[in-house]
Amino acid sequence: MPKLLTGNGQKGWPYFQRLLVDLFQFMELFLRNAELGEPVHFLHEGTLKVLLVLLHDFPEFLCDYHFSFCDVIPPSCIQMHKIILTAFPRNMRLPHPSTPNLKIDLLAEISQSPWILSEVGAVLKAKQMKNDVDEYLKTRQQGSSFLSELKQKLLLPPSEAARAGTRYNVPLINSLVLYIGMQAIQQLQARTPLTPNQWQVVCHLPCS
Repeated sequence: MPKLLTGNGQKGWPYFQRLLVDLFQFMELFLRNAELGEPVHFLHEGTLKVLLVLLHDFPEFLCDYHFSFCDVIPPSCIQMHKIILTAFPRNMRLPHPSTPNLKIDLLAEISQSPWILSEVGAVLKAKQMKNDVDEYLKTRQQGSSFLSELKQKLLLPPSEAARAGTRYNVPLINSLVLYIGMQAIQQLQARTPLTPNQWQVVCHLPCS
C-alpha cells in the first residue's frame, strides 16, 4: 500500500482506488443486509483499519476519491462513511466549531471547489440528465416539468431496486447534489448573484 500511494507522483493512486472500490462492492451485499459471519466480520474490521491508516497517513487520498467511495458503500455503514468524510488535507487548518462569532460563509475555503479525482457528472450524463440540470439552473423556465419529474427520475427500476436494497439511485443523487454545489461555487467565484434554482432542486430530492 505505501508503495502505491507514495511512489511516482501519485501515479499509483488510481490503482489503489480501484482496489478499494472492488473491496467495497464485494462487501456491499453482506454489509447491506448486516450478514456479518466470522469471515466477513474480520474483513470488515480489516477494512476499517485500512481506512484509519489512510485517514492518518494519506488523508488527501480519501479527500480526492471520497465521491467514488461513498457511491459504493451502503448507507448503513455509518462508520466507514464518517472515516472517509472526516478526511481533510494535512496543510489545511480547520476552524474550531466553538469559535465565537464563527461565520462559515466568510471562510476563504467556502468558495473553493473540492479537489475530486472522480468525474462528478458522469452518472448525470449516463442518465441523460446533465443537460436538463444545466438548462434549469441557467433559465428556470416557467412551466418547466424538471422539478416535478425529478423524484421519478431518481428511482431505480424494480429489478435493480431489489438488488440494491433501496428504491433510489444513490450514485445519481450523490452526483446531482455535488454537481449543483460545484455550480454554486463557480457562481460565487464569478461574483454572479446566486439564484434559488440550486436550492429548489435540493428541496425536491427524496427524503426517504
